[in-house]
Amino acid sequence: MEIAPNLHRIEGLTGSNVVLLTGEQMAVIDTGMPGNGELIVDYIKSIGRSPSELRWIVLTHHHLDHSGSATELHGMTGARIAAHADEALDSGSGELQLRKGTEGQHIPFWYRWIVGASRRPASQRPDFPETPIHHALNDGDALPDLPDVEVLHTPGHTPGSICLLVRGPNVLFLGDSAINNRDRISRPLMWNRQHRRDLDASLRRLRDLEAEIASFGHGPHLEGEVMERLRSLTDRPYDLPTWRIVLKNWRTLRRFHASTRRTGHFEGGRPGGP
Repeated sequence: MEIAPNLHRIEGLTGSNVVLLTGEQMAVIDTGMPGNGELIVDYIKSIGRSPSELRWIVLTHHHLDHSGSATELHGMTGARIAAHADEALDSGSGELQLRKGTEGQHIPFWYRWIVGASRRPASQRPDFPETPIHHALNDGDALPDLPDVEVLHTPGHTPGSICLLVRGPNVLFLGDSAINNRDRISRPLMWNRQHRRDLDASLRRLRDLEAEIASFGHGPHLEGEVMERLRSLTDRPYDLPTWRIVLKNWRTLRRFHASTRRTGHFEGGRPGGP
């Protein structure tokens, strides 16, 4: 689905939203869960392009539901993988590797029980692929070969989370720094108070940008009043106790977690997120 000129959201994948930039130099933003590589390649072919034209695989952060197919897609296309330097670890051989992990780690059992994650059998628990980072990004960088794509370091959700601003169509890619619940934009559920404060500071940095379309790691893209809604979000400090957020939004949270394990995308929930 084309969300703006030369920007396509690829449907039918598992995990996060995946967006393809189809200008002269092609790039994909995030890859979703493991196993999406062939579907991404098929989509590239369906719009009359060659998979070998894909130059970059850009990861907004290291979580598996965003990075899971990066290594697979690299092997199929030769595209280089880029992520922020704070998402990288030295492999010991001088090469950079993406951190491993998922939002489902180090959270209370009661939360797992509420959202249905505690009953997942061991056979369904994820394996984390080894993901090389060929190019480490920093705040203010432009992607090589893609000068209209600006990297914005937005720590909070993870240390090296990034947003991307594509100038021209003025599209802001928010990764998991914000989620579109349709009724309003919300922040991801987070357990660490300092990380919450870091995320709030990062989102405030975005207030003065000019964007006409917002694309999210989860939830549909947004057109119209993009910055007004983002500013409204940053006017509300992220200070509610986590248990209150969970109890108020447990149905939406359960749908969200279920959506990351099946084909298709989270398309928003009811209002009331953090």
